[in-house]
Amino acid sequence: MWDKTLKKINHTTTPHHAAKLWNADDNSVILISNGINLVYRFEVNGLGKFLRMTHPNIRSYNESISAIDYQKHLFENAAPICKPVQSKSGNYIEEIIQDDLHFLAHVAEEVPGEIAHFEHEDAYFYQTWGQSLAKLHKAAKSYHPKANLHFKTWKDIWNENTTYLSAENAILKNKFNMMTEWLNTQNCTEINFGLTHGDHRPGNVLYDGKQVYSIDFDEPVYHWFIADIARPFLELSNRPFDEWKQKLDWFVHGYRSIYPINDKQLKDIHRFIQMKSIGIYLWCKNNWFEPTAPGGKPRNQWLEELEQIALK
Repeated sequence: MWDKTLKKINHTTTPHHAAKLWNADDNSVILISNGINLVYRFEVNGLGKFLRMTHPNIRSYNESISAIDYQKHLFENAAPICKPVQSKSGNYIEEIIQDDLHFLAHVAEEVPGEIAHFEHEDAYFYQTWGQSLAKLHKAAKSYHPKANLHFKTWKDIWNENTTYLSAENAILKNKFNMMTEWLNTQNCTEINFGLTHGDHRPGNVLYDGKQVYSIDFDEPVYHWFIADIARPFLELSNRPFDEWKQKLDWFVHGYRSIYPINDKQLKDIHRFIQMKSIGIYLWCKNNWFEPTAPGGKPRNQWLEELEQIALK
C-alpha cells in the first residue's frame, strides 16, 4: 500500500538530497504533509518552494510528467497557479534513490496566501475564487497534450470505484448505480468539458486577500468543468443549502465573468457533489488505513461522516 511505501523514506536525508537538486538553502527542508504524497517546504535564496515526493508504484513517471506538462501550460497561459520548477539539471522530475528504493520528486514555487475556507462572508473572495478557476479552465481549453502523455477520464475513475462496491450496503450500491445511469446521459461539449484540476478542494486553494491561487496538480482528469466548481462546495454539503447558496452565487458570478457555465449542469451541481462524495468515500475506505484522517479525526469517525455525505 502507498502509506507503507512512503513510510520507508528517511526524512533525515532523502528529502534534503532531493531538494539540493533544486539548490535548496542549507537546513531549510521541512515536512509539511504526510499523505499520498510527501510534501516538504524548502527555500532557495530565502524564497519558498515545495517539494513533492512519491513512489512510481503510487504515481508513475508518465502520470507525473503529464500532470506537470499540463501545469506548465496553465501557468504560461495566465492561470493563477503555482509554477513548476526545473531542477538545476533542467529536469521537472528527478529520480531519488534511497538504498533499493526509487522515489520521484518534483518542485513548484510557493504562492502567497492562506488555505481557502468558507468562513469568508464577503462577495469579493468568492467572486475572485470563481474567476481564478475560470481562468484555469479557459487556459485548459488551449492545451493539446503530446501523444506520449496520458490523463484519466472521469469514466476511468468512476469505473475504479466499482471494484469497491461489493462490501457496501444496498443503499449505497443503489445510489452508485443511479448516479452511473445519470452520468451516462450527460453531454460533453467543447465548452463544458475538458482537462480539469481534478482535486479543487479548499486545501488546494490559497487566498492572499487579492488573488486566489490553485496548487497540487497531481490529479488532472478529463471531466465536466462543473465538477471542479462542485468539489469545494462538498465541504458545505452537510449544511442546509440556504446557508451557502449566496456563496455559490458569488462564486458562479465571478466564474461567468471569465468563462461560461451550462445552466442545466449548474442546476444539477448537487449531483456532481454527490458523485465526488461517493468516490472519495469509496477510495478512502479502501486505501487510507492510517489511524487518523487528514485533519486529525479518528479514521472510523471520518469514514462514517464521508459515508453519510455520500448517501445524502
